[in-house]
Amino acid sequence: MNSQSSLRFRAACGMIAILLVVSVGGRTGDANAAERETVIIGTGSVAGVYYPAAGAICQAVNGARGGDDPTCVVVPGEGSEQSLEALRAELTDFAVVQSDWLFWAHNGAEFLADPTPFSSLNAVFALHAEPLVIAVRRDSGIETLADLKGKRVGVGAPATAARGMMEALMGALGWLMSDFTDAPELTTQQQTAALCEDRIDSAVYAVGSPSATLIALTARCDVSLLPLTGPEVDRLLKDNTFYRKAAVPAGIYAGVDTAVPTFGVGATLVTRANVPNTVVKAVVAAVFENFEAFRSLHPALTWLEPEQMARGGLSAPLHPAAARYFADREGS
Repeated sequence: MNSQSSLRFRAACGMIAILLVVSVGGRTGDANAAERETVIIGTGSVAGVYYPAAGAICQAVNGARGGDDPTCVVVPGEGSEQSLEALRAELTDFAVVQSDWLFWAHNGAEFLADPTPFSSLNAVFALHAEPLVIAVRRDSGIETLADLKGKRVGVGAPATAARGMMEALMGALGWLMSDFTDAPELTTQQQTAALCEDRIDSAVYAVGSPSATLIALTARCDVSLLPLTGPEVDRLLKDNTFYRKAAVPAGIYAGVDTAVPTFGVGATLVTRANVPNTVVKAVVAAVFENFEAFRSLHPALTWLEPEQMARGGLSAPLHPAAARYFADREGS
């Protein structure tokens, strides 16, 4: 099966999944629903958060759909890079991707499969943040970022989001790996075990909330989460527009009783400039005009705010229809 056929096959599977979701939600498509023109959102693995987040968008769109409007479906994939490739090839109409991959694709980067700038790539709105979280043992004496120097710090496995953000933070602080007593490259599961067994003092994660990983970690051992603030962090965000300020919410992890400020990448709904204004407006309006219902569709969407979604960490220009919708909304 070639790549286009494979994608269309997954699109059909996605259509079935979304129609089932809509049916469970109380709205069932008519007998001709599968034959209608479709709007396809490319996303990540069905085991991740991007897939159900895109499913929530489609549920909002399908719930607001008129008789002749297209059906929204979700296509699972392998991550942001693949989703952007499919969008560029016009195999999909939208995608949910990380804000850093959005930046690299829009501006061009030599490590991408197609390194040329995807100049017609547009943002639609931001979704949940995926911040850097640095957990520390409470008995380690680590209370600030500066206290990490000379400690045993699990820096994350190579080529992971957590490792990438940790290296960016270290660069902003002027640190090297040699500034730590030990800097093991561990998987998420290995880090959690090492932290709770006192083999490391600190570990890094890149997760949105609520996170099963952090729930398990904080239930298993006595840790706190470091606030990631200061002039170096501010400069890092200014120099890298794909990062955004974020916070670990209070009250969802054991021992985390106040919100913890941090930063990170964000999930972003994107499209192409040639996707019709009517289609983009319909997607944006379906979400924002039924906002509380949309936000209740998945735990990762709980802390979304309309103002943040219109501006937060958008590392490519807004699609004209989305920009016009947000301008009209602010002016009303």
